[in-house]
Amino acid sequence: MSTTSMTSTCKPTRLLQLEWWRWRMTPGKALLLLLFGAAAVVALVRLFVGLGAVTGLNDSMPWGLWKIYDVVVVVPLGATGFVMAFVRYFTPGGERYEYINRRAVIWAAIMYLSMGVRLAFDIGIPWRIINPIVFGGNLHSPLFEIAWCVFLYLIVLFFENISRVAEEQKRPWVKRADHALHKILPGFVLVGVLLSTMHHSSLGTLFMITGRRMDPLWYHPWLNYVYLLSSIATGLGMMMVIEGFTSAYYKIKFERDALARLAPWCAGFLSAVLLWRVGWLAADGQLGLLFAPRVETLLWWAEILVGFVAPIVILSSRARYTRAGLVAGGLLTVLGMIALRLNVGFTALMGALGSQYTPSVAEILFSVGATAGTVVIYTWFVETLPSILGPRVRETEEEAEAVGD
Repeated sequence: MSTTSMTSTCKPTRLLQLEWWRWRMTPGKALLLLLFGAAAVVALVRLFVGLGAVTGLNDSMPWGLWKIYDVVVVVPLGATGFVMAFVRYFTPGGERYEYINRRAVIWAAIMYLSMGVRLAFDIGIPWRIINPIVFGGNLHSPLFEIAWCVFLYLIVLFFENISRVAEEQKRPWVKRADHALHKILPGFVLVGVLLSTMHHSSLGTLFMITGRRMDPLWYHPWLNYVYLLSSIATGLGMMMVIEGFTSAYYKIKFERDALARLAPWCAGFLSAVLLWRVGWLAADGQLGLLFAPRVETLLWWAEILVGFVAPIVILSSRARYTRAGLVAGGLLTVLGMIALRLNVGFTALMGALGSQYTPSVAEILFSVGATAGTVVIYTWFVETLPSILGPRVRETEEEAEAVGD
């Protein structure tokens, strides 16, 4: 394609000039907001009638969908923030990931705040969610560490995102303050990475207390590190999904080359987790369970084949040089993380505890609606803060379909 034709087809997208009041309602956003509103109704009902009336929780299974999904799953969905910030500031050539990182940290902030709100409705007395921070707590509890790490990480995310607002301002003192913040921002990022590694691993520690009562297919003596490594892979995979959505919806260039460089790392972390888990089963003499005629066996194989083997193959092959390959690999990685945490939180523990639990319709509606709300909030920030998208251009059909070597 000639330079002249390339210039004519690569026009700046109009959405990059949107001001804060220009967020647009679309049918898709309206549907998401409808689900979000339904979740809000469930939350209000829960406040007045209690957990028992809107959930399927019982004394044998006090942790249900709102804890396992809305906390244990939602937190690694926000792992984009610390993973991409590390790539941006502490790897060679990190500057090429600047705008990917901007979208990563705003998504992380939304997910972490969403998790906090969801958790407030899940605990018995919602306003006591601040107790670990204000009044202290059990210093030996993983939950105490998670509470403090998440609280401090939200502060880090605030400083990482405030520059996006400052860049939209024209006041000289704001520009000077933003310039000063950029000088110390790598320090905040480093603290954020440390806090993230701590609370992501501690989410796995929560389940290690059950020990060998957990189903052997998911029991691991270092489950905390399994959770940490899988969250790093999820941060990379989720970013591929976000970039696919953002580029398609806002008609901007898909960062294929930058994401293709990250794909082998995502596959590498998944491979490490897979080998470590299977290796432990072999060392523990439990490989025979992989072929036992049980429902648990089918769930394990589905989790491994769909959420580990498939994305490893895709992200290690030439498919990683295409939009479809990257988005598919990233989505499967995310689904694998979700399956792992749901299986640990439900499949492995319900058998160990001898408990019975089925999520209520209200529980499912709350989780789905709250997740829909995070997507709408993301679009609001992207459209009202053009610096999140950056000064980029539409991609041509040739660029979209190109396959690298």
